[in-house]
Amino acid sequence: MRHVVTSVVLAFAVDGARAQGGSPADIGPPVMTNTGTPGKAEAIRTEKVTGVVTEIDAAKQTLTLRNPAGEVQTFAVGPLIRRLSDVTVGDAVLVEYQQDLTLELQPASAPSVPRTAFALGEPAAGGRPARVASSGVAETVTVAAIDKADRGVMLLGPTGETYRVKAGPSINLAKLKVGDRLLATYVQAVAVALEKQAR
Repeated sequence: MRHVVTSVVLAFAVDGARAQGGSPADIGPPVMTNTGTPGKAEAIRTEKVTGVVTEIDAAKQTLTLRNPAGEVQTFAVGPLIRRLSDVTVGDAVLVEYQQDLTLELQPASAPSVPRTAFALGEPAAGGRPARVASSGVAETVTVAAIDKADRGVMLLGPTGETYRVKAGPSINLAKLKVGDRLLATYVQAVAVALEKQAR
């Protein structure tokens, strides 16, 4: 059962591809958009997965499914799902879930945030407020390269891994430079829609 995410941007791409039955190359890098807050960008993906309910935790507002491939995944139930009580263990359901990647420019004087996993109800790193999610991770990444032609940005993780994101048209790429440090926060598996399926 997946309760801890071990990477940030890479997990964002791989989990989305798994839900669609494809490979990470099928969906490309996350496209970052302006949040309206200076120095902060976000990419949100919504995916769908079908499966059989294996566990419901009403207190924690989580739902666990086993998909047709036998993989088990736990979803936090977002505020849009109001009738979790209508679902029982053994029901076949379709879950629409959301993944969220946030990149926030860190001041030069701010300390780097080591890779920090957080679970349902726990606060994220860097003093950020808690978010509804079955799991997530936050860490400081560094801008390693910027390709202005295709608006691609290569990020370097704290242990040498590299990730690629793309700056959407709302991002002022001229303000970003190689060496900038960003707080990357990835949140996965927030269920935003739930529908029973015929078996």
